[in-house]
Amino acid sequence: MRRYLTEVAAELQALEVLDFDVMRLDANGSDQLDAICAELAERDDPQQWAPLLYALMERLDTADLGSPGPLVHTLETWRGYRRMLVESLRRKPTPLTVWMANRVLNGNPPDAPQWLRLLQEAASHPMASPHVQADARDFLTYQATRS
Repeated sequence: MRRYLTEVAAELQALEVLDFDVMRLDANGSDQLDAICAELAERDDPQQWAPLLYALMERLDTADLGSPGPLVHTLETWRGYRRMLVESLRRKPTPLTVWMANRVLNGNPPDAPQWLRLLQEAASHPMASPHVQADARDFLTYQATRS
């Protein structure tokens, strides 16, 4: 049975950083996230569902949400995810969103200069953690060695 947006949003909103702490025996955030993403992967309506996933990445930016994990894999299956990725990067770069920008660049897109600018902005973004800023700088260095 397909759930409503409000139900999925409530489940995502209930997730906390501690739910992804591998040192906790009762941490089941990864399992919950896998299940939610499997459910959403069957739908091709990124306008409705992708904002929930980006909001989770921004809210739980210190949690280990995967490498790249179910969020990234789900988002990358949807048409139009890149526009929302740009918006998320501008709001609050996170480990996964800078990783996704790097993945876009690895595909040599025609709009590569825009993606490089986004990584440059992330490297000094006031909402980005020092860890995310360092990741963005590392990805910029990597991209510079590719060309």
